[in-house]
Amino acid sequence: MKQRKFFRVSLLILIGVILSIGLTTAAKYVTDTITSYFLRSKNFYFSSNLLDTSNPTYRIGTWSGVGNFDISFDLLSKDNEYLYSESDITFTISVTCSQDVTCTSNMNSGTLYSTDADHKEGIVITVVPSRVFVEDESVTIQITARSTSPYIKEVKATFTYIVGREGVSYEIEDEANRPYLLLKIINDIDYCTVTTAFGNYTVGAHISDSAYRSLIPENQAKCISQYIDISFNPQNFLLDNTSSIIERSTYTTTPISGINYINTLRFAISPNSTIAIKFYKNNPTIDNTYPIVNNTSVISVIASDPV
Repeated sequence: MKQRKFFRVSLLILIGVILSIGLTTAAKYVTDTITSYFLRSKNFYFSSNLLDTSNPTYRIGTWSGVGNFDISFDLLSKDNEYLYSESDITFTISVTCSQDVTCTSNMNSGTLYSTDADHKEGIVITVVPSRVFVEDESVTIQITARSTSPYIKEVKATFTYIVGREGVSYEIEDEANRPYLLLKIINDIDYCTVTTAFGNYTVGAHISDSAYRSLIPENQAKCISQYIDISFNPQNFLLDNTSSIIERSTYTTTPISGINYINTLRFAISPNSTIAIKFYKNNPTIDNTYPIVNNTSVISVIASDPV
């Protein structure tokens, strides 16, 4: 009997704990929903393309661990192109960083003016490491934006940057309602490999970045750090046909309505270098930013050794 009574009491306690957690979660959801409804009823809109009331976490695993970098985002005073706040919104920005990095914002406070045509303000957080971070080490940056008038609302996000292996990484810079995106390819490898013998260099020899930059252009073309292969769907993204990268590439095309469009590119990248390539979007309203915002890339990028 005692065991049964103990079991019943334990079960009731467990059910109580579960109900308590559930009710707390439900209460928070109801509170957030009511607050959101109230603010919208007052034509008050305060949001961001990266920060949110749910405090999303972004993990970037391609950080080199060296040098400063920026985290850029927008604060918005609109819900869409037709609904926007009818009064000015004052706000503050706060940022906290983990050890061995310092973070500064281009503004600590500001105002989203109702008369601004785009109803947004660009914020840039600059992160400065105080030492070199090695593979698998990470830093965390917590950013909070808080409206202070006419109503109070907080949006925030956590960014974790992890040092990846030395090599080639890439990112997509984009924003909603912009007609183009930028694909940025970053090569952290500090040497190139000879693919055609010249001078005293044989095929397969490695040449340091500093020695590579002292070569004449004819010989630089014979020393490749990495080959980059890009593939994409031209029905969704069109390569900027004025880009100089086309002249440096071999490429394939695919026909769409009787017209051939480039859908793959292969080109060589030099050591310790960055390339930016513009693509025009078929659907400008979508934000294709990668790896922040989206976990998968709409453009495939593969790096390979030259020999």
